[in-house]
Amino acid sequence: MTTDKISIRNVKNVTHLDVRFEYPGSSIIVLTGRNGVGKTTIIKAFKLPRDPNIFGRFSGDFALREGSLVEIELDGYSKFTFTYNGRLKALDTKDGLPDERDLFSELPIPFGDRFSRFSTIAGLDSELKISIASSDYKNADGLIRFLSEVYSSRKFDDLKQARIKGNTYYFILKGNDYYIREDHFSSGEYFLIQLYRLVTSGAKLILIDEVDVALDAVAQANLYSALRPLLQVYDARIILVSHSLEFMSTVDDGGLYYLEECSGTIKLEQYSFGYVKSDLFGFKGYDRYFLTEDEVLEGFVEYLLKVFPVSHYYQHTTIGVNGANQLQKLVEKNDRDQIFLSSENVICIVDGDVFPQLRADYDGPTLILCSPVNDIEVYIFDNRDSVLPDVDLPTYTESTNVKKASKAYWKYLTVDQNINKARLYGLIVDSEPKKVRELVQKISDFLTFEGGKR
Repeated sequence: MTTDKISIRNVKNVTHLDVRFEYPGSSIIVLTGRNGVGKTTIIKAFKLPRDPNIFGRFSGDFALREGSLVEIELDGYSKFTFTYNGRLKALDTKDGLPDERDLFSELPIPFGDRFSRFSTIAGLDSELKISIASSDYKNADGLIRFLSEVYSSRKFDDLKQARIKGNTYYFILKGNDYYIREDHFSSGEYFLIQLYRLVTSGAKLILIDEVDVALDAVAQANLYSALRPLLQVYDARIILVSHSLEFMSTVDDGGLYYLEECSGTIKLEQYSFGYVKSDLFGFKGYDRYFLTEDEVLEGFVEYLLKVFPVSHYYQHTTIGVNGANQLQKLVEKNDRDQIFLSSENVICIVDGDVFPQLRADYDGPTLILCSPVNDIEVYIFDNRDSVLPDVDLPTYTESTNVKKASKAYWKYLTVDQNINKARLYGLIVDSEPKKVRELVQKISDFLTFEGGKR
């Protein structure tokens, strides 16, 4: 597994932070957190090899002090350390650094390198006209594919590229030698061109702050899947800072890192989308909250509410958190900080295989309930011959790990075979009718006016 490590001491508001970035198969990590907690400080720290005075130029006189330190260990490179130099009033190092072309860190608006390219491109307009007049250009096939996938559009089919002074520039050719330069595209399109440039530049690690600031909803939803193959082809990896729920919802498990302050300490850890969505945005405005172990159990709870006669006096929402450990952390955080509501207005529902351990580990006031089976996906997988006799077995090689195999099989059923999840949830109801009725009764009590008082 590819890993990058960074340690930061006494830089701006970050007094102590150690992070180990472990890249999923997509080679994409998405970093998020509340404003002011230190995300941009991390991006600036990775820019130190190119610009040792980055904090002095963009963070003010009090960003650094005695004891300030940044230590970075990139995959495939020796560790290097920047320490505070009182004479320079900056971070300095005598260690060997990676080639500037291998590491690129892009700051947010208005400081990012992409914004300085506007004047460069405008200054080459005469050379671009000559290239067009002499037909010294070609189709920008790679960029066309990338933009078309991001925007789900054919509007970029006429995109061209010309080589000027050792660099490639893009334009759309119209009739009568009229053309539109890349710097005249929309801000989102222009940003994606710069992103494409970076990924195809040969850089091994790319970091970009505020990746979603100029992208519309369609682009945010498609960017992750469009980047994956491009990163594989160019053997690159990328860390993107984002606040977009639309974009974060597309991230693979293990690829989402959440920066937060807890009891005066800043920490950055891998978390599920459900945890981040809940803590970052709060989801205020509901009367009752169901927190479930994962999205499958989330769907099962909503299924029960649809097929059983449950009176909904209180408005509710159900949130799948993806893992019992993260679910426990989220419940404990709500007990302490009320990121949803007070504990009596929250119920936690987990699968039977983790219920005993969670009950033993958690001693707070939030009610913990158990699903009718040990694991919904595993139940369907283990009993598929009897409950799904009409469904062909998958042709792929199944994992020997039952948990992994059952998750893959659930995806095979719901995506490849297009089987409605309601049918699968109905099999659980049929298999454990008594346990289901007991769970539905507790859910109903929670959502009714009299029953909701506990």
